[in-house]
Amino acid sequence: MNYRNGRRINVGDILWAKNARWIVTDDYQMKLIGKKMEFTQMILPAFVEYIGNVHENPELLEEEK
Repeated sequence: MNYRNGRRINVGDILWAKNARWIVTDDYQMKLIGKKMEFTQMILPAFVEYIGNVHENPELLEEEK
């Protein structure tokens, strides 16, 4: 599966969707980051923005202050 710009979706990608940050899990779902609740949903490439990959930039997992 690819993003709108043609880049391939990879495990560990950080996405922006629905006014929140998400991480791509090993089953290619997106999991909400930094919230008290656990929430996972299917990736819809047309509605997400790629921010970076956690393997290349671990600071992306830190909660915003």
